[in-house]
Amino acid sequence: MLIGELERASGLGRDTIRFYEKRGLITPPSRRDNGYREYTEQTLAELRFVRRARELEFRLDEIREAMPHFRPEPPFCDELEARLRHKREAFCAQIRAAEAKIGMIDDLLARLVAAPR
Repeated sequence: MLIGELERASGLGRDTIRFYEKRGLITPPSRRDNGYREYTEQTLAELRFVRRARELEFRLDEIREAMPHFRPEPPFCDELEARLRHKREAFCAQIRAAEAKIGMIDDLLARLVAAPR
């Protein structure tokens, strides 16, 4: 598929696709005789993986390290599992911190509402 088709299928812009290509996050495309890049379904799967990882706030270097475990069929990987568990714990810690702040705000609001005016 050409980059326009890949753009529509992945939901990512051309510049983003080329950026990920330059950073080695996706398999380099082959070239047609006319010089156009030819992308494969594997590239689309890789882009979806990268997009999802970015949504989960993985850094590009973390994604690059994980990609060999994704191509072409993801083998089970203890290291990747450990990274995902670590990322999950980091999010849980952020949630706990936010919940604590919400509790403090709720307490302050309750005191303000109860205070005589």
